[in-house]
Amino acid sequence: MKKRLIAINAVIVIIGFTVAFAIAGMKIQAQYRMEFTNRLDTALAILQTRKEDILQNPKTVAENVGKELSQSGQQIRISIIDPSGKVVGDSAKEEIDQNHLTRPEIQAALHSGRGYDTRMSASVQQRYYYEAIYLPGDFYLRAALPTAELDAALKRLWMTALLSMLLGIAVVCALTGYLVYRVTEPLQKLSAAAKQISGGDYSCRVDGSFRDEVGELALSFNRMAESTENAVAQLKSQQKQLEGVLQGMNDGVIAASKDGTILFLNQSAGRLLKNPSISAGRKLEGSLLINRIAERMKAALRGDSFDKQNIETEDGKQYSIYTAVIPGQRDAAALAVITDETRIRKLERLRSEFVANVTHELKTPLTSIRGSIELLKSTNRDEKTRLYFYDVLDIEAERLQHLIDDMLVLSQIENAKEDPSARPCVVANAVEKCVSRLRPVAEKSGIAVQIQVDPSLIVSCSPTRLEQLIGNLIENAIKYNRPDGRVDIIGVRQRKTAVIRVKDTGIGIAPEHFGRLFERFYRVDASRSREIGGTGLGLSIVKHLAVLYGGEVGVESQAGKGSTFTVRLPLAQDGSEKSALKTI
Repeated sequence: MKKRLIAINAVIVIIGFTVAFAIAGMKIQAQYRMEFTNRLDTALAILQTRKEDILQNPKTVAENVGKELSQSGQQIRISIIDPSGKVVGDSAKEEIDQNHLTRPEIQAALHSGRGYDTRMSASVQQRYYYEAIYLPGDFYLRAALPTAELDAALKRLWMTALLSMLLGIAVVCALTGYLVYRVTEPLQKLSAAAKQISGGDYSCRVDGSFRDEVGELALSFNRMAESTENAVAQLKSQQKQLEGVLQGMNDGVIAASKDGTILFLNQSAGRLLKNPSISAGRKLEGSLLINRIAERMKAALRGDSFDKQNIETEDGKQYSIYTAVIPGQRDAAALAVITDETRIRKLERLRSEFVANVTHELKTPLTSIRGSIELLKSTNRDEKTRLYFYDVLDIEAERLQHLIDDMLVLSQIENAKEDPSARPCVVANAVEKCVSRLRPVAEKSGIAVQIQVDPSLIVSCSPTRLEQLIGNLIENAIKYNRPDGRVDIIGVRQRKTAVIRVKDTGIGIAPEHFGRLFERFYRVDASRSREIGGTGLGLSIVKHLAVLYGGEVGVESQAGKGSTFTVRLPLAQDGSEKSALKTI
């Protein structure tokens, strides 16, 4: 604080001196400029009286007038410039090759009759103050005074200002240091007492007798310290009464004082917050979740209206936080009850999505079935029409059957933690069976199916499940392919993993669909999927089967250039591989 006060006073002195000397400098500069202007006006007036001589010999006139002014103590430079900007006479130096038409004072004289400028002369390398007048149709008359005298005066002014500022700063710092010491002595005692109280010593008080506002501050501080001590003692007493009840709750419970110090927390709170360092007596701070809980508790202490808030963390966990002021201790402590609702929210979301998706998927075939039945019942139909509607009913009923079958399969896979029917299976055999079953569909669209599977690839799976996994990928590759396209099924060994790729030359998938491609009922092109009879569950079944057997599934695709689905499954143990190869 001392250093700050001294620095503030020094800055004030510097600003004051700077402003004062800046104003003085501008006044001096303005006075010199006025004096220079009067002297230049006189020189130009003399030149104007010699207009006839100038027309005959401008160079001689400029030199003579310059000498006359120099002899009288006026170091004024005289220049005569023709309308084209060429210097035809100069008392200091000839400038035959220089054009002065663009000089600021000449331009100003051209437009307003008289112009001024201050700059470094390019010909004599000296700073001048210029004044020019224009005699229309004849020439420009220009007079210039060196500004060395003005520059020297300003330099002396600023040197005086610098020395004065240094002296003023020294005096101010000395006086401020003495005054600050006298003023801050009681404040230092207050600061020391505040540090002791913040460290937990609530019995600390400010000793001494001080006058005026400082004395009132010390007295108020002692009263505050006493109130804080009493409040903390009362909170500790209430904490002991509640501890027995709250320790048995499944929900996390935290009580914290106004300054964020934890007064109480039960075991469930420590488990939910996943922070082993959090304990009573420490500050309520740490992870993002803890900081947000602390904010809610502070808001409750401020008297904000809301009591319950839902918080979602970065890892997807969802918590319900109820905050309130502890009864009887308003503005002293707050209570937070933390409930982990992640599982409940997830189940609710899944149920809602499942109901919505199932309803949507069942609605289309049921609507078609009901419409066909109503049309059949409405009037007598000929044989051809009835057969058409019967075919529609059969197709839609089959679609419903496939949908229900896929939903049952997916439900079984999701609920299974492991497959007790798993045994060593040769991947090549499963691929051959799937291709044989789907070859008529491929031939109908002119799609060629090529198999390049290592016959030694053996994985531990249920044969039926493995055929479901591979069959869904091959079926999608055929359905979403182009006429006369191609499907390649490749199986290779990579270390201890069987890598199965199903590559097609179909319509492809845009990158924005990759994130949701394996969700239930998600379709890239819903109209095309329904047209070819897809249920939207095939890829979801593939993903869950891969996870069930310890593998994973991925996709690489470009819209219009085909797709490649890759399944990675762990290879069976060595003993299991030999057993499976014997059965081939």
